[in-house]
Amino acid sequence: MRPGPVLILPCETRVREFDAKLLLGALAAAAGGVAIVGSKKPIDLSLARFPAGIYVGKSLTARSRHNLAIARACGHRVVLWDEEGLVWASPEVYWKTKVDSATLNAPELLVAWGDDNARVWRDHPGYEGPPIEALGNPRADLLKPRLRPLFETEVSDIRATHGRFVLINTNFSRVNHLQARQNRHLKWLREKRPDDPRGGFAAHKFELFQAFCGMVPELARRLPDVSFVVRPHPSEKRQTWEHLAAGFSNVSVAQHGNVVAWLLASDGLIHNGCTTAVEAFQLGRPAIAFRPVRSDRYDHDLPNDISLAVAGLDDLTALAERASADCEALFSEQADSDRRNILSAALGGFGEEALASERILARLVELSQSGPGLDGRRPWMPAALALRRALRVVEQRLPGTANYGPYLAHMFPDIDRAEVGQRLRQMAACLEIAPVPRVRELEPNVFRLEPG
Repeated sequence: MRPGPVLILPCETRVREFDAKLLLGALAAAAGGVAIVGSKKPIDLSLARFPAGIYVGKSLTARSRHNLAIARACGHRVVLWDEEGLVWASPEVYWKTKVDSATLNAPELLVAWGDDNARVWRDHPGYEGPPIEALGNPRADLLKPRLRPLFETEVSDIRATHGRFVLINTNFSRVNHLQARQNRHLKWLREKRPDDPRGGFAAHKFELFQAFCGMVPELARRLPDVSFVVRPHPSEKRQTWEHLAAGFSNVSVAQHGNVVAWLLASDGLIHNGCTTAVEAFQLGRPAIAFRPVRSDRYDHDLPNDISLAVAGLDDLTALAERASADCEALFSEQADSDRRNILSAALGGFGEEALASERILARLVELSQSGPGLDGRRPWMPAALALRRALRVVEQRLPGTANYGPYLAHMFPDIDRAEVGQRLRQMAACLEIAPVPRVRELEPNVFRLEPG
């Protein structure tokens, strides 16, 4: 049997990406291939050490362009998806903030979450024709019934700690970032450039942030018998929310763990424009979009449109109370055919048993067998990456930078080989994979998966 491809699967945010990419890697190894999975920074600095494979990038921003060029110079083929490509504001704002023309045209294949994501890429004014396929995303696979047992222990632990609760998810990392220098929306607000849609987006986001800061304590006062858990975005400064929750016995703040477990443990979700609402819908949990201000240009339509939307605190209080009393009844009211149709257009494979990971793997195998990539390995790349590794030692000591050590440790907390092996065994049991793929630690937080 012809060996499968080598997949290189970097993860920036562990709680958001690692389980999903471990799943894709496990399926690749079970099919005779190899997968290298782990923290993005060390993977990107080790690309010259890996056998030639397919580098699966996670972003279409200008900042990603340099890493893609390095991957190609190390002899790897490049495929891209956008971890944030499921939920976005208007096409203009998405293009301006998340899509760089050169990066969009760099890969041999673009993997879209669904038809909507594929369309917004094709409509980009700089799109030059690389193949786009709406195959879905492995993160959606984790929500399917056969993989939910992965989260049973976490769900039990959460319920033992918090009891029954309504989850409040926030996504204000650009105005409440844990590193003050990364508050990009505040920077855009200060610049006040009328020609740049980022300024308007920043103003809208900041207004929503202020509304949520007022909403959390007010909801706690109005519903003293309902418990709430605020779950900030992984990049947010959690102390902001802890300060607001202080003095309320029915509000706590938690930022750890995969959101799937928190949704399964909850009675419902309160949000504005969060991908979490899409995940809640797939898990059968009611989602309430708190929309005190609206913008046709800057709101994230998908999660808001599939949710039960309210503008004021009176209506929000009533729906939160109903979620706490009977979340299944409230979700039945939410999950009508119109909302299901909206989600079907956004998420490839919605409602199907087949996994996006299986579709993606089949396409990557086909790509690996289609001949050599665009570039060969450059002999000078190992030395260049060795220099970058040396520079990173300095950058890790510089607060406020993207490579600041404590920040990277927050975004990707350490995980060891034993934990990865246990997760692989759980995945194998859910999917009836035998034998279980073998795992080897290449360096801290970077793992090689091989056929068992």
